[in-house]
Amino acid sequence: MPKINPKSPWNPENAANISPEDYEKQVVGWLQSAGGTLDKFNVEHLRHLSGAGGDYEFDAVAQFTILNGAQIVVLVECKRYSSPVEREKILSLWAKMQDVKAHKAMIFATCGFQSGALEYAKTYGIATVAFVEGTFLYETRGATPSGPPPPWAGLPDFAGIFMVRNDSGISCSTIDKENTEALSIWLKQ
Repeated sequence: MPKINPKSPWNPENAANISPEDYEKQVVGWLQSAGGTLDKFNVEHLRHLSGAGGDYEFDAVAQFTILNGAQIVVLVECKRYSSPVEREKILSLWAKMQDVKAHKAMIFATCGFQSGALEYAKTYGIATVAFVEGTFLYETRGATPSGPPPPWAGLPDFAGIFMVRNDSGISCSTIDKENTEALSIWLKQ
């Protein structure tokens, strides 16, 4: 059963066990579900965009329109690391976003984010989502760990924890195949 990271309790201690391709496809699926209410929403897996600094491959690129035709471009990166994402990775994504003239960016990570990365992401409006095994969502009220969740708990195989740094700490919203509302709200902002 996944455990929380004692150094950063909003992150899992170990990375989700999923292949890179399945990981990216899961994220694309969540985005497709979240974008269902947006005008002309489209998301592409492994898309290349060019900027002054060269050609970049993004794990996904989403596009939709607002205000009767203004196109919004959202860059998506999926980091499959064994430790929380550092601020430099968020800074790099922000620089690429500027270079290709995209409007928004989001980063998914299998081991969550360092607090400095969350702070930088908040400053520049980059969405941060920890990609976790569904069992990470299981909690009990006992003083000791209760073991794996029972089969009737109905947990998804994988979930996202949408993290936002705020004045009182970090707020989190869950994302899974049944609930993509947090992504949908962020896309509309």
